[in-house]
Amino acid sequence: MFEAVGYVGAVGSASMWAPQAVRVVRLRHEVEALAGISSSAYAIAVVFNVLLAAYGLSEHAVPVVVAGVINLACATLIFAMLQVARRRAS
Repeated sequence: MFEAVGYVGAVGSASMWAPQAVRVVRLRHEVEALAGISSSAYAIAVVFNVLLAAYGLSEHAVPVVVAGVINLACATLIFAMLQVARRRAS
């Protein structure tokens, strides 16, 4: 039962990152539209989601690993796309 709750939490956690990732991918060529998105926040998110996934692995907590990996993928994508877009603009 509690593991199912963990998976629901992992999906919920991932769902909050997905809309921003989709927006960044869709608007990657419009630097002005991405101006309000903080690269620093996503760099921090990358670090903490690496730690979350590592913790989940060490504790054999599959839902935590799933959440960490999905969040890490989204945060990394957002961070990378922001960096590329801002480099092109400068």
